[in-house]
Amino acid sequence: MNEECGWNPNWWLEAKASSLDRKRRSSARTALAKPGDAFLIVTEGTVTEPVFFDLLLEDLKLPTVRIKVIPGDASDPRRVISTAGREAEEHVGKAKKNLLGADQPSKFDHVWAVVDTDVATRRQFWNEVMQLAATLNVKLAHSTPCFEYCLLLHKGYTTRTDLVDGDTAKRAVEKELNCKLTDAKSTRRAIVTIIPQWPAAVHHAGNASTHHRDARTREPANPSTEVGHLVRALNDSAPEHRRKNLH
Repeated sequence: MNEECGWNPNWWLEAKASSLDRKRRSSARTALAKPGDAFLIVTEGTVTEPVFFDLLLEDLKLPTVRIKVIPGDASDPRRVISTAGREAEEHVGKAKKNLLGADQPSKFDHVWAVVDTDVATRRQFWNEVMQLAATLNVKLAHSTPCFEYCLLLHKGYTTRTDLVDGDTAKRAVEKELNCKLTDAKSTRRAIVTIIPQWPAAVHHAGNASTHHRDARTREPANPSTEVGHLVRALNDSAPEHRRKNLH
């Protein structure tokens, strides 16, 4: 009788499906990557950053065959960017010559350089860094003063003003984590304790950017990090059931 009067007893199921569909469409509009995309990530550091991304990939269960993380040729952001551009180009060349494995991507959909601004800003070549990245089509995940600020955000939100350089930031992280980041083993032991908090760190990074924008802080703002954009892209590239809700 109810259906004859035009009332649908399953209206709530249709409403729920419609809501989920809107959420999926909204997520697709803001996604920084597609599921299964391939990434090349080149880091300035040879220990801390590679360990962090290795643990992040483990947490997201992303296949390392599609996500390559390597250090740059030298700890200079320009060399890191140049390494990224060269590796991406050489990878395409190998694909054309059928030198890649069957499960390897033919090209990298995203090429990132994870760099610090500390030395580049003090020596006044940060503009050169940004121009080189734009020329080689390499995205920058930069941190000010250094990557260690990104780690601090895993412990909580902060825009503390005493992180005047990379050494100071590293000491702050070591104090917060109660350990020394001296080698791969100790660094992994430290970062594994905070890696579950990476979704919160992404939000903290965004809030720090908003703080500096509202304060009209001169860029690159200290402290700040753009690593959250790369982490969001990696999260977007994961299968839907493994993705964390970062919206």
